[in-house]
Amino acid sequence: MRGAGFLLLVVFAVAVAGGAVAAAADLDGGDGGGGVAAEWRFPSSRMRDAYVALQTWRREAIFSDPGNLTADWVGPDVCNYTGVFCAPLPWDRREVAVAGVDLNHGDIAGYLPPELGLLADLALLHLNSNRFCGVLPATLRRLRLLHELDLSNNRFVGRFPEVVLDMPALRFLDLRFNDFEGGVPRQLFDRPLDAIFLNHNRFRFDLPDNFGNSPVSVIVLAHNSFGGCLPASLGNMSGTLNEILLINTGLSSCLPPEVGMLREVTVFDVSFNRLAGPLPSAVAGMRKVEQLDVAHNLLTGAIPQAVCELPRLKNFTFAYNFFTGEPPSCAHAVPRYGDRRNCLPNRPAQRTLRQCAAFFARPPHACSSTVFP
Repeated sequence: MRGAGFLLLVVFAVAVAGGAVAAAADLDGGDGGGGVAAEWRFPSSRMRDAYVALQTWRREAIFSDPGNLTADWVGPDVCNYTGVFCAPLPWDRREVAVAGVDLNHGDIAGYLPPELGLLADLALLHLNSNRFCGVLPATLRRLRLLHELDLSNNRFVGRFPEVVLDMPALRFLDLRFNDFEGGVPRQLFDRPLDAIFLNHNRFRFDLPDNFGNSPVSVIVLAHNSFGGCLPASLGNMSGTLNEILLINTGLSSCLPPEVGMLREVTVFDVSFNRLAGPLPSAVAGMRKVEQLDVAHNLLTGAIPQAVCELPRLKNFTFAYNFFTGEPPSCAHAVPRYGDRRNCLPNRPAQRTLRQCAAFFARPPHACSSTVFP
């Protein structure tokens, strides 16, 4: 596609400035690989490798392309292929390389062949909303400049693709809405990522104690099975974290007071879990929070007044818990029925007295216990 675009140039440059060094691809396309005509001349070996990678993908690993996005993937000028973006190399602007592939919303069916490892200069790989399946090839670890990887809304399977841990320039990882399963390696949270999206998969693991080491601004792990507790190391994310969504992950402990250290967070959602105990008054430390959702848990006690008086709070939802007190100052931030199905006196749509009495007769374990059965 003609013109790499300013954003791609910036990302390409950032990938290199961030410490990634171009490495020569050791995956050989072979003589005549990818249908290379003998008379064709490529400006560089990297452009020949790109041709081999893209042609192998189109001819051997794409089974259906209803939008004909790859119909013009013909001939040696890969920079004119739909969804393929080229840019000058940051360290030698006289030489051009394939810096991005964007086939978002293509409804393409197929898989990712090992030859994609030949795209050694790739900074962006965006494949969301397609029908790609299978597992990620190990050769993707050769993408030393890859800055953004978006594989969301596909049909990938298998365990967490640990190949992403070998991409030194990676800052944006989106694997949501796939069928990945099993554990998530603790090393993920030591990587210098800015955004992690793992929601709507089949992952099953406890959040590790180094969870708070991650410098992300956004992390979405919703609709997986984590269980266990929310690590106290969460407080270490105070300077970077803007949004965290842990909806329906099976968390079954208490909210640690360290959540109050998240001074930059604007969205905090731990709804649809089994969190118990009181809502910590330390939550009032979230001075920038706008959306706070703790609904559908086992939380008890009174809502701290200081939480309702947070200066930027716009939407505070705590329905379907067992809270017993709600300060009048909450009225401006709690939506209609945002406090329903609790044990609040003089509020509509609450649990019955019998339901509340039964719960408090056998409450969950005290908060000194980290995990509830």
